[in-house]
Amino acid sequence: MKQFGLILLIFISLTSFSQARLNPVKWEFFYEAINNKEGFVVLKATIGDKWHIYSQKQAADGPIPTSFTFKENSDYSKIGTTDEPPAEKQYSEVFGIDVIFFSKEVVFKQKIQVKSLKSFEIKGELEFMACNDNSCLAPKTISFLVTIPATISGNKK
Repeated sequence: MKQFGLILLIFISLTSFSQARLNPVKWEFFYEAINNKEGFVVLKATIGDKWHIYSQKQAADGPIPTSFTFKENSDYSKIGTTDEPPAEKQYSEVFGIDVIFFSKEVVFKQKIQVKSLKSFEIKGELEFMACNDNSCLAPKTISFLVTIPATISGNKK
């Protein structure tokens, strides 16, 4: 019985260690100008083979939806909510509901109004959960920073 307990402890330790090293989702953050007064903060996820992350519109009784928090400052204002492309939808035996998710790559965009002529930074955090057909990793929170370049003629404060 002691050997079984030792083997179980080693298995749990190795599983936890290997999951801690897994990083199936890589994020990129950048700015896409529409003109001198508006643009998009772009949050792009590249998702590893056989992995997926969940839509912002995921039901509350399912997996953790992807979410974004933007730190407010006087240099910009958000226009609307963070946009996402159409997602895949499939019944999940694990969660017992239809889940809404993205595979391979997804680009989220937050439209902003630029209120400054000078360069400034937008800071924030995102939370997401990555799963494959066999398991899910613990939800992860990542800080992001996007630099908005100075404009020749933007909105005055």
